[in-house]
Amino acid sequence: MIRSHFLSLILSSLVFSMSASAVTFEVIGPCSEKAVHTGSYTVEDLKQSVGAVSVSIFNQNKIAYDGGDYGFRSILGTPVGLDSIEVLSDTKMRAHGWCYAVNNVGPDVLASDYFFGSNEDKLVWFYGYSTYDNGQWIDYCVPSWQVHAAQFCSK
Repeated sequence: MIRSHFLSLILSSLVFSMSASAVTFEVIGPCSEKAVHTGSYTVEDLKQSVGAVSVSIFNQNKIAYDGGDYGFRSILGTPVGLDSIEVLSDTKMRAHGWCYAVNNVGPDVLASDYFFGSNEDKLVWFYGYSTYDNGQWIDYCVPSWQVHAAQFCSK
């Protein structure tokens, strides 16, 4: 009797720990590498895109956003359009916007076209930039906090 009760406890503990896994997430703004929001979220259906899960995460955690499952124009009230452009010279600028990474990999597809592999994955949304220099884009989704652009970070 005690042995079967003990075995039952071990099995239920194992099942609970397996079901307790969840995607961890962070939202990192333009001025600091420290996350503004962190947490975890259990993805009930891994056929939901990263974008759809992100919308659910933001709604559940009351994180302000403008966008949808394809991606986000603004999170946390960040500037959009011309206000998100940093002019560096007559021929060089940085276009800032929101990028995502799953397990430290920045996919080259919209968030609506990318899927988690498991509930052990880590999702990071970060404000990033791409640099346009002399008619060419020379980088992609570099974290904005690395340059501390005055238009976003001065107080």
